[in-house]
Amino acid sequence: MKFIKLESRGGNYLVVASNVAWLRTAENGQTNVGIVGGQPLLVVGSIEEVAEKILAGLAGGDESAASAPAAPPPAVAQAPAPAPAQPALEQQAAPVAAAPEPEPEPQGEAEPEPAAPRPTPPARPRVASARSASMWERPAAAAQNLKIKAGSQRMMGRLD
Repeated sequence: MKFIKLESRGGNYLVVASNVAWLRTAENGQTNVGIVGGQPLLVVGSIEEVAEKILAGLAGGDESAASAPAAPPPAVAQAPAPAPAQPALEQQAAPVAAAPEPEPEPQGEAEPEPAAPRPTPPARPRVASARSASMWERPAAAAQNLKIKAGSQRMMGRLD
């Protein structure tokens, strides 16, 4: 695990190099670094400069991990040597095992089968209305029950 230092206008970020998910340059020239499981970081520098820092951090982490297991484990050195009769059996079995079995393709998580749709309840029966014509087919009629005082402004001029 190798930390890299990314500069920002507000401060500096210490980021694990292997946790960098993506790099992006916005239309205004700002460089964003995406972190696995985190928010994007706005950093200073071009995308090439930031990529060099990340790649240098990844390469530095791999070198230390690769140089550590240089010495063979002692358990391997103490293993008994195989008898000479066993290699002959291995040579006979080799043609049979020469054709490698095709590896089964890794299956992702099985998608759950969709549940059966709920049965729709039957539609309620509607009462037949006394008026069969729709509103736009009916002729416009004056209101029948006007309850207005005779002295109101609406009635001015009607009684004259």
